[in-house]
Amino acid sequence: MQSALILGSGPAAAGAALALSAKDGVKITVLDVGVRLEADKQAMVDDLPAAPRQSWAQTAIEAISAQPVVPTIDVHPQHPTDALPQKRTYGSDFPFRDVGQLTGVTAHGRANGAVISGAYGGFSNVWGAQVMPFTSASFDTWPVSWSHMEPHYRSVLSHMPFAAQDDDLAALFPLLADASPLPTLAPRSAMVLDAYASNRDHIRRLGITMGRARLAFDPLRCVRCGMCMTGCPYSLIYSASQTFDDLRRQSRVDYHGDVVAFRVGEDVDGPFVLARGRTNREQHCFRADRVFVACGAVGTTRLVLGSMDRPPATVTLAESVQFVLPTVSRRPTPDPRNRNEFTLNQFNMIVSLDDRGLDVTQVHFYPYNPAYLQALPALLATRPAQPVTSQLLRRLTVGLGYLPSWASPRVRLAVTRPTGTDLPGLVVSQDDWPRPPMLGEVLRRIWRAAPRLDLWPVTPRLIVSGGAKSYHFGGSFPHRQVGARPGPAPTTDRLGRLAEWKRVHLVDASVFPSVPATTFTLTIMANAHRIAQESMELADDR
Repeated sequence: MQSALILGSGPAAAGAALALSAKDGVKITVLDVGVRLEADKQAMVDDLPAAPRQSWAQTAIEAISAQPVVPTIDVHPQHPTDALPQKRTYGSDFPFRDVGQLTGVTAHGRANGAVISGAYGGFSNVWGAQVMPFTSASFDTWPVSWSHMEPHYRSVLSHMPFAAQDDDLAALFPLLADASPLPTLAPRSAMVLDAYASNRDHIRRLGITMGRARLAFDPLRCVRCGMCMTGCPYSLIYSASQTFDDLRRQSRVDYHGDVVAFRVGEDVDGPFVLARGRTNREQHCFRADRVFVACGAVGTTRLVLGSMDRPPATVTLAESVQFVLPTVSRRPTPDPRNRNEFTLNQFNMIVSLDDRGLDVTQVHFYPYNPAYLQALPALLATRPAQPVTSQLLRRLTVGLGYLPSWASPRVRLAVTRPTGTDLPGLVVSQDDWPRPPMLGEVLRRIWRAAPRLDLWPVTPRLIVSGGAKSYHFGGSFPHRQVGARPGPAPTTDRLGRLAEWKRVHLVDASVFPSVPATTFTLTIMANAHRIAQESMELADDR
């Protein structure tokens, strides 16, 4: 019987586990920090679906509906208002909480230090649920092509709920799987998509394509309670934890939580992982035929650096930088506070600056949710201002956009050597860039489309996130192309292996050669699925 060891329980770990569990005769062990939602909040979440929504206690709703908060770690002293808030799920910060995995990680300037999750399911507990593949052109610098990736995209999508529609987005982003339709869109979303359909040729000439969101979400059971962004009480939004729950119920994985890996490597006896208990610090050595490291881009980078004899002093990461773009419309809709909607991303805008689908920006547009009110000036929350606030909310839509990594500042990790069972220290910072030039051209095209869409960008309120705040980062040990000359930084082969390892595979975004602006998590899962499947088919001596 073959054996495999997976480190982590986030999306990359889930992708690898799905591939390994589909193969007979593989013993799969999972090591994970595994922090979960607090028991009292979990009890509230479990109780709500058992009762009609109209009877839910307001105290329970408020307890599990905490809005995003601005963490002090993300605030620049000269720009205290431009920090993007950190999400909560079911009223908890457990996906971001430091339970030891962040000890020794600090942030400099506007950079984000909460870059490693210790949660069961990782950051998929708080993601936006968008699932689109990368474009075919995005793989031009990878050692694998779209045709290599396509079956793995399809396989991963078959293991999660999927809501989508075949529309203009499919030209660059094939649908790849059967999908259920989204719930009824909010009035503003429907108006914008109708305007796009009526002005399609003009808007397409601007390099802009629009369509409905594609979400890892079960729309058929959605009751439109408006709690998507703070934690769905029905668990209709996919999390990697759901994959591991299923595999554990089927006895396909042997899961060990409350464990922190601090070294990984190979010796004459094969691959090994040294780990310690998070609370009791008792040390263990785990072995398997192959090890799949899926601790998230920074978590994996930190573990690998701590396992090197001579780690570099600095490592750089590619990041798809994030920006927030408020928009207003001249035509009002009904006050959204009086409606029940699903509040995930509802429609997408793709802005292409070339004909290949490479220099692409993606903007996800969201309907109203209570975080809108929180972000408005305090004066607008007062009673006298309510008529003005209502008129504003009837016209306001917020877009969350991304630029590709080659048009974004790079993230830097300054490394200090580990001692004993410690992981190396990291200082997270960002290259000092002005506003990314590509963003200016993207905004100009959105402005040119605004009269036709009635979607006017409020550019003075644009926010560009600090370093590592998008959570779309990777490439510390990128896949190298076949025949490429070795450079000064360590690279991995197409199976995520550093030169000194044959059976230790990095499978998360740490191996991405680039980070396009389009949705991120599906490709993480598909690439991990590909690496796990291909590696287990190798001969024993490879």
